[in-house]
Amino acid sequence: MKSLSKTICVLAILLALFLTTTAIAQTGAEPTNYFYETGSWLDIADNVGDDKGPGYYQYPLDKRLRRGTFDLKRFTVYEEGEVVVFEIQMRNYIMREWADSRHSSDQGFVANMWDIYIDIDGRENSGYQMALPGRDLMMAGNMGWEKVIMVTPLSEFELFDILRNKTDELDFQNSVDDIVYPDYIRVQRDKVILKISKLKLPGISVRSGFQCLAMGYKKVVSPNRLLNADVRGFPTLDDFGGGHDTYGDPPVMDIIVPEGEDQYKILRDFRSEPYRENIRYASVPFVYAGGKKHSPALKPLVKEPTATTGINIPPPAIVPPPTAAVKPVVPVAQSSSGFVPLKPSEPAKADNGFKPIPQAPKGFIPVKKKD
Repeated sequence: MKSLSKTICVLAILLALFLTTTAIAQTGAEPTNYFYETGSWLDIADNVGDDKGPGYYQYPLDKRLRRGTFDLKRFTVYEEGEVVVFEIQMRNYIMREWADSRHSSDQGFVANMWDIYIDIDGRENSGYQMALPGRDLMMAGNMGWEKVIMVTPLSEFELFDILRNKTDELDFQNSVDDIVYPDYIRVQRDKVILKISKLKLPGISVRSGFQCLAMGYKKVVSPNRLLNADVRGFPTLDDFGGGHDTYGDPPVMDIIVPEGEDQYKILRDFRSEPYRENIRYASVPFVYAGGKKHSPALKPLVKEPTATTGINIPPPAIVPPPTAAVKPVVPVAQSSSGFVPLKPSEPAKADNGFKPIPQAPKGFIPVKKKD
């Protein structure tokens, strides 16, 4: 019995040491994702240090928001079976709580907000062309989004109630059913990882296009804002600066762009106005795998002809198109001297061949003013 008890004690100690060593190794190891991450649908790196919107936006005056908080670094989309995974990597670690109050939110972060617009079918003139309210953006190239993912610090239930109760815009209510909530959100250092069932994104594939907007979060819902921090002429404690105090400035600090395109140029192409009906909105493009726009409507697939080995098939006879009947040309009768007489409708010239110019009336003629 003593030997058995001793053996059990030794095994328990060895097991405890093994578990401790494993936990330490996992703590120090780099967090990784498995499954299909290597075969991503889209993996695009964004320029670092361009978190200035159109190039001149300023961060809010809140000192807790460090430079780089809203700077996109990398955006990745891949599939895990029946789940689509989105990874948004920022330049700095994502703020999980406010430093002074240690207060966090339901989803584990506090300052950031992202919109992910998805062009599922890749067709022109399909989907919604305007972005969500408060973004003051539209999609470029007659392309549109079929689904959009809102990533906010709020829980899915609270976000659902806010969207359903925003009834000041009927067009927005028509698109509420196409706003998708992530099934899973995890903050991992400088990344936020989202997982969404394919049932919520029917038809999504490697041919789909994506656009990710990085914004600041503010729990404000109004006719001009939807949970996003605004941009003004001068920065405030909560809002960005460098814009206008009128409408039309896109409150977006960073986006992903296709290779060779300039973010500053894209977001700078707008006109701010006091009245919304006079705004000219900036247009942001979707990013497609391989840098190309996949559109079956623009480039249909051509089926290759079947092989005809050993069979001589004569080419089809070329039938010339029917020619239109040509009217015969009637020659003009000429006189013996080679002179073609004028038509009767034309006035005859003077005997000497000179037509005198009428003289101007004498005296002063007053000019009549227009009403």
